[in-house]
Amino acid sequence: MRVAKLDLPWLLTRLLTVSLPLLVALYGVTWFYWISTGSGLADRSGNPIGGDFSYYWSASSLVLQGEPAAVYDLSRIKAVELQVFGKEATVPFPYPPTFLLLLLPFGLLPYLPSLALWLGVTLGGYLWTIRRIAPHPQIIWLALAFPGAFQNFGFGQNGFLSAVLLGGGLLLVDRRPLAAGVLFGLLTYKPHLAVLMPVALVAGRRWRSLWWMGVTCAALILASLLVLGPDTWRGFLSNLPGAVRLLETGSFSVIHKMPTVFCALIFAGADPATARILHGAVMLAGAAAMAWVWWRGASPPLRNAISVLAILLFIPHSFIYDLAILALPLAWLGWEGYTRGWRPGEKVFLILGYFTPLVAPSVAQITRVQSAPLILGALLFLAWRRAAQGSPSALPENLDHVPAIMPGDIPAHPAPDILGSKETS
Repeated sequence: MRVAKLDLPWLLTRLLTVSLPLLVALYGVTWFYWISTGSGLADRSGNPIGGDFSYYWSASSLVLQGEPAAVYDLSRIKAVELQVFGKEATVPFPYPPTFLLLLLPFGLLPYLPSLALWLGVTLGGYLWTIRRIAPHPQIIWLALAFPGAFQNFGFGQNGFLSAVLLGGGLLLVDRRPLAAGVLFGLLTYKPHLAVLMPVALVAGRRWRSLWWMGVTCAALILASLLVLGPDTWRGFLSNLPGAVRLLETGSFSVIHKMPTVFCALIFAGADPATARILHGAVMLAGAAAMAWVWWRGASPPLRNAISVLAILLFIPHSFIYDLAILALPLAWLGWEGYTRGWRPGEKVFLILGYFTPLVAPSVAQITRVQSAPLILGALLFLAWRRAAQGSPSALPENLDHVPAIMPGDIPAHPAPDILGSKETS
């Protein structure tokens, strides 16, 4: 009597097809329970519904009341937060005045409609970007179920916006250099996420994108000076030393949720000088890997994945919700493995990376070891290995006019078996 062979990849794929919508539904039920069992505009824990979006709304409200410089006065933000949400702010508004320009329209609406608009628009952009990277039938469910997306949604944060600007710019840089440069320029609302992009654009000779990134950044700064006044920049810059001191002393109560090399070392007990040196070495290694793939003309998915991972390893300050942008390299590397075959170790670390935003904070709290930078470093190595083993594409003379194929132009694989491709050596 013959025993039928168990088709494990098929079984796992079907299990994934069922479990992803259930996980998304669980996220939704959890979030709804948390906000509906609170009081007024506070959730069950007493924090504002939408978390950090309350800062954005309060800041834009102060600007619309004619007090833009008050945004960087902690006592004024505290007063607004206490009056509207019943809980004081604990840190000053941490973003440059250029971000205030993007937030102003949201201050025109009452808080809850403004929060709904913010989350709806940025989530939609995030899903569209991921779908363009990896046009697989299950990709929307994978993107929605990604713990980094849920963290960002629950905190009302800007990770979706960052994913749209960074991912969109990388998708467009080969065939729409002007649009890509504008998106990279807008990304400077969070300067540490944009700081490495000029390195990539110079190494890749993407001069038009570099130019338009600089023009957009300069235009944002000039507009913020004209609309908000120079006092807003003075307030922002005067708050920076205090933020650096908090970071170096590890006195943030949520430092275990900060998935950077620097914070991981401080949390583990390293002194600031040692943490700076070791983090600096990682910064240089990541920037070198990023420059190398752009200089060599690596395939866009690998080049883009390495760029985002290098940025995440480069920055000294981020929170767990910033890992929403980790969905970008996971999508690019997953699509590469799915369409071109898997290399040893890739599936394992993609799965580890997928659950890192959920697991890493708890592991850090228990063991004092922040595992997120280790996972990011492993993913960067695997992407670099794949790029190094492949042959570089020929570089035309004028890279600003390369007719590139967008991921969305590639037809989806006829058999939606995302786990069944064999590993290749």
